[in-house]
Order: sequence, then C-alpha cells, then structure tokens
Amino acid sequence: MKKPKALLTALILTAAVLTGCSSKSTGTGGSDSSSTVLKIGYLPSPGHLLYFVAEEEGFFKDEGLNTELVMFGENNSELAALESGKIDVGAFGSSELITYLADGHDLTVFGGAMIAGHGLIVKPELVKGIPEEEWSLELLKGKNIGVEGVDSGHIVYRAAAKKLGLEDSIHFNIFADGADAYNSLKNDDIDAAILYAPYRILAEDEGYVILSNSGKVADFEDHVCCRQAALKSTLEKEPDLYEAFLRALIRAYRFYQTDHDKTIKDVQKYVDVEEESLQKDTYEYDAQIANPDPDITGMTNFYEALADIGFVKEFDISGGLSAELYGRALNAVAAESPDDEVYKYLIEYHKERD
Repeated sequence: MKKPKALLTALILTAAVLTGCSSKSTGTGGSDSSSTVLKIGYLPSPGHLLYFVAEEEGFFKDEGLNTELVMFGENNSELAALESGKIDVGAFGSSELITYLADGHDLTVFGGAMIAGHGLIVKPELVKGIPEEEWSLELLKGKNIGVEGVDSGHIVYRAAAKKLGLEDSIHFNIFADGADAYNSLKNDDIDAAILYAPYRILAEDEGYVILSNSGKVADFEDHVCCRQAALKSTLEKEPDLYEAFLRALIRAYRFYQTDHDKTIKDVQKYVDVEEESLQKDTYEYDAQIANPDPDITGMTNFYEALADIGFVKEFDISGGLSAELYGRALNAVAAESPDDEVYKYLIEYHKERD
C-alpha cells in the first residue's frame, strides 16, 4: 500500500480554520437561496463525503444553493462557530451534540453524515503471536488508550469496556483532537488510540494494527457518528433552505453508492490521502461510512450509552432531534425516481430508524 502524500496537515491547521470563519454568513432569507451563502462546517474526513460529493458534483448548485465549505480540525471549535453564526450548518460528533443539548444549547439534529468510521489502533507487538479471532479489549488491560474528548469512538469503546467489566483496568487518555492522539501513539506515549477516518488508515499504513472497527462492536453496529445540526431558530425560520440542503445530500449519497472511483476523487480534494488508502478507509472498513438519515433511534441509543457511563445527566433529548425535514426531502427525491434501488434502501432505512 502506498504511503499518504502528507500526514494530513490540513487536519491540524486550526489557525487556518479560524481565519476561514472570520466573516459571518450573509444569511438565508428570501426564496432565492442562490443569492446568499450557506456556510457548511466540515472535518477533512471520509465520513463527511456527502458534502464533498454534493459540492463537486453540483448537487448543491442543482438545489439552488450557493455554498461555502469551511474546514475545522475538531468538533468543539466547529460547534462554537455554529453558535456564533460563523457557519450555518455542519456535521458534528454525536457525543458532542448530545452534551451540548444536555447543557441546553439551541441546536437541532436534523440529518445524518458519518456512520461508525473509528478504529481501535494498537501497537503491533500487542497482538504479536495472537490469532486475530482472539483479539479483544481484554488485551488492553492495564494499557493507555488515547481518545479525543467525548468522540463517538471513545464512547463506543468505553461503553464496551464497562459491559465487559474492564472500565477500571483500561486507562482512557483524553486528547484535544485525533491528531494529538495519533501523534502520542507514534511517540510511544500511549499503547493504543481510537482514531476516526482517515487517521485509522494512516496508522495502518505506518505499521500499526486495527484491533477492531467501531461499527462492528456489539450493541453499536453501524452506530451514529457525525450528525447534521443547525440552530433550532434558524431551521424554524428557513425550513425550505435546509430541506434543499438535505435533498442535495441524498443525491450525493446515491452517487457515493454508485460511483466509487469518482467519489474517491471528490473526497481526495478535501482529504489528503493516497487514493488506494482512501478507497479502503471509505468503502472497506465499514458497511457504509456516511448516510444522510438523522437516525433518531441511533441518536437516542447513543444518548442512553452516554448517560449510562455518566457522561451526561438524564434529560429529554427528543426536543433536539427532528426527522421532519429529512422525511420530506427523501420523499421528494425518491418521487423523481421511484424505482431507484438506492432511494428504496434509504426509505426502508428511514422507517427503521425514525
């Protein structure tokens, strides 16, 4: 496998992010959304590919949207930018969104983005001589695992450790972002790290081992990760705008499912990884790495996991979750091509997850 062209320096250039967000969006008032700029926050990860495909393939433009993609290095600065009006919408980690909702912030989760997409990465000596079918969290007793804040992968593996009675024998070391956790692993400061795409493929390219992928952990299969969110007040003011935004993402999902090669080329414009590695991280590790459905059931289950491990106090999360706009957008797109198998799948998926 080829080495990455660069060590994803874009992921750690936080200063560039802040510069890119320095001007406030002009808003989205009126019926002609193409006359204003919809600023979309993203992380340079394959899990945010719906944005990249919608932008590069013209789906945003087809929906009359004038868009600007604004890069961030981690979720908290992106959420702060949303609340301050520097971006209008973005894909944010499910765990971070739940903690924000628990604190009473004016947010609504109304669509989906990344699914699963995390790997538990270990040093090769940890599994040396052990058959792969015997790999488990038990191997990490007494070890230090690097995690990013309340990142989704962190929650999955912490909850799994608790279920196995390992919560007191595995040490979770919290880092500001995935770049810091990955660098700490490379510097031998920790024994393992929970890394989201594309860090997991970068680590594997460097000789580390993926002990497991988060979407295959028992009780967390294909778990929610990044979700589309906007200010509740903005969604209520401009529902047609955000419905058009979701229609573009639904079309992008179909493209992602049906044209792998072009999707990878689109993603590579935003994620600086060699095509061969990016193909593997996008299409092979997970059943799917992105889906536009808000997955209310998945978000509710994730909230329960967060409450169970004591990361949030119990509250009524339902007020911060909405599938109404997505349902309308999906029905509109599917009505144009009622026999399309991808749209049929999304309709069934939505019935199961609403």
